[in-house]
This record gives sequence, structure tokens and C-alpha cells, in this order.
Amino acid sequence: MSAAPAATNVTESTLERRITVEEFEQMDFEFPVDLVRGRIEETPPPAPAHGRVCGNIYFLLESWVRSTGFGTVTCNDSAIVTDSALETVRGSDVAFIRWESLPDRVLPVKAFRVAPDLVVEVLSPSQQWSKVEEKLADYLGAGVKEVWVVTFEERSVWVCRADNGRRRLDETDELTSPELLPGFSCRVVDFFLHV
Repeated sequence: MSAAPAATNVTESTLERRITVEEFEQMDFEFPVDLVRGRIEETPPPAPAHGRVCGNIYFLLESWVRSTGFGTVTCNDSAIVTDSALETVRGSDVAFIRWESLPDRVLPVKAFRVAPDLVVEVLSPSQQWSKVEEKLADYLGAGVKEVWVVTFEERSVWVCRADNGRRRLDETDELTSPELLPGFSCRVVDFFLHV
């Protein structure tokens, strides 16, 4: 068995030139990053409250997955190639993918090449909505069926679907997605438990 190639450190020259998906997957980063149209976009490490909300969402989805066996859930900026021709890789806060998309039931060691069914993005207070729209377009264009955009300040969730459907749920609302997550149900306020 051959040894894995050594990871590449990010340098100033790396940040200035276009990067391929394959090069991106070999790099080490100190902070969460996306690859957007061949360029590395760095973001500061998320705040503890952000991590807590991501953990709450992961727990809710993972509990449902364990009881149904429909698929698997990932978190912690799991990489998704949204467009290999445009050299774009996005890191999802939380994602769900059905087992039908992973016939061997094995998660990739590198980035997802198959679009997850659901992606959850938890917004930081400083995040610009224009950047969110870019990520939404990338996810939905790659074949993600539904994206939940969770907002701290409003304590709400935007449910965005590939058919251009969008709806906003407040913390008193119940979140379901019968076609995508049969039997799954939670209150939006559960995302913000202990935050």
C-alpha cells in the first residue's frame, strides 16, 4: 500500500492563484475555508454558540437517522464539491445524505462528489446575506434538494428548496420535510437549546 501524499500548507502565493479541487483536498488549513471559483475563501473560526446550534441540529437529525436508517448525517464543515468545472468546494455545517446515494454506505475520505439531500447553514451574525445567496445557489445547483439557513439574530430558519420554494419558520414553528425526511419533526426552538 502506498503512502498518502503529504498535505500542502497554504502560502500567500497559493491564495493568489487558482486552485483545483484536487489541490484543495491536499491542503491543510488553520480555519474553515471554502474553494469558490478556484479561490480560497477563509472565514474566522465560529463562536461557541454557533457550534452549539450546529450540535443541536446534528443531534436532532442523527437521532432521526438512527431510528429510521434512511442515511447518514455529517457536520463540522464537511466538504461538498458543488461544481468541479468551476473549482468550487463548500463546507457544510450539517448535511444529510440518503444511503441510496452511497450504495456501499461508505462516506468519502475527501469531499462529497455526490450532493447530499439536505444541507444546513448556521449563519454567523457578521455573515452577509449576499454570500449566503451564493452558497445557496451552489448547493441547489449541485443537486442538494433542500437547504436550511439558520439565523441567530432572528432565531428562525429559512427552508430553501431546489424548486425555488422558500419559507421562513420562527422558533415557535414546527419543522418537517415529509418528502425528504419522512417522520422527522422538531421545533425550531430546539435548534437554539442552551444558546
